[in-house]
Amino acid sequence: MDLTGLGKYTDYMTDTNRVVTEKLKSQLENTANAEKVEDEALFDACKQFEAYLWEQVYKEMQKTVDLFGDDKDQDGYASNMVDYFKDGMLQQISEQTASEKSNSLAHMLYEQAKRNYNM
Repeated sequence: MDLTGLGKYTDYMTDTNRVVTEKLKSQLENTANAEKVEDEALFDACKQFEAYLWEQVYKEMQKTVDLFGDDKDQDGYASNMVDYFKDGMLQQISEQTASEKSNSLAHMLYEQAKRNYNM
């Protein structure tokens, strides 16, 4: 019984199995990376939403302070510049508020979205 061809067949099958295994491993890694990126994007969106909500709260609070302010130069250049920088500062404070809280609204929204969409 001649078994010289069996070694070549065994080598061929080993190589084929190795290639299939590497493809599966690559697909699993890509899936894991995609899920990680998807999770980060979802959490980032939740943080942006929370920052937007805080910005709206701070703007409404600012309106109560402006109510008691003086009415000098309401339409002038200085007033417009102050409003511009005030809006920028409120956005930064809102983003900082949203990112500092450990048990924040963004975290709760993120967890709820993961449950709802089976992520």
